[in-house]
Amino acid sequence: MKTKYFLSLLCSIAFFGQGMANVTEIERCSNYEKGTITFKNGKTAETYIYIDHCNPNRHQQGLSTVSEKNYIAYSEGKKIKSKDIETYKPKDILGYVLENGKEYRQIKYSNMLSTKKTDMIPKRYFLEVVADGDITIFKKHYRTENGFIYKPVSESKFDGGPEHLEFMVKNFELLFQKDKESNPKNIRNTNLKEVFGDNTEVLKKFQDGDYAFREQFQRQATFAVNCDHPFMDALLEMVNEYNGIPSGGVTSSTFQD
Repeated sequence: MKTKYFLSLLCSIAFFGQGMANVTEIERCSNYEKGTITFKNGKTAETYIYIDHCNPNRHQQGLSTVSEKNYIAYSEGKKIKSKDIETYKPKDILGYVLENGKEYRQIKYSNMLSTKKTDMIPKRYFLEVVADGDITIFKKHYRTENGFIYKPVSESKFDGGPEHLEFMVKNFELLFQKDKESNPKNIRNTNLKEVFGDNTEVLKKFQDGDYAFREQFQRQATFAVNCDHPFMDALLEMVNEYNGIPSGGVTSSTFQD
C-alpha cells in the first residue's frame, strides 16, 4: 500500500471524529495505534500499527507499522518517510493486540458468498477476536477496494463523510471457529446445531427463546449475511455461556499457527 496514500488519507479525514462520540469510541477513520505484534516464530514487538476503520481491509490483509520515535514525530505534525514504515503480510504474523485491548488473530477464510471464484480460495486475514474459548468468534469488516464489494458498502464509501465511518463500524460479518484445525465459517450461513448442538442445555435455552439471539438470528440481514451490534451482543451472550465465561469476556490471547 502506498505510503503517500496513507498520509493523504489521514489528513483528509481528520475531521471525521466530530460528532461521532454518541456512535462509537472510534474518533476518526484512521490512525497509528500502539500494539504488540506476535510473529510466526513466537517473538513479540511493541510498535504503532496503522488502523483504518473506513477501509479495514488495509489492516485485515496486511500491516503497516512505525516505531515509537516516528509515531511521536508524526503526532507532532512531521511526515513519515517511506523507509520508516515496516510492512508485514499475514503469513509473517500470528496476530496482534492493541493497547486498547482489541485482539486480532491471523486466520484463513473462504468467502463462499462471493461471485468471484478467487474469493472462494482461502485467504489469510487479521480478524478481531470478540469471544474466545471452545467457540471463537471473529469480527470481519468489509473491504472497500480490490475485489468483491457489496453494493451498500460501495455506496457508503462513495458518499463518504462521518456517515461512512459509522456504516463501516456498525456493519460487519461474524465468523465462528470450533475446530482449531479448521478455518472459521460464517455464523449466518450455518446450521446452529453445528455450533451449539453438543451442549444440550445451551441449545435447549436457544430453542425455548431464552436467548435474545434466537430473535436476532431470525431477523433478516440488511444485506447478504450482514451483522450489527445487537446481533453480535446477543450471539456473545450465548457463546460466552457455552464457553463458560462471563458475558462479554475474551479469554485468551494465545496465537496458534
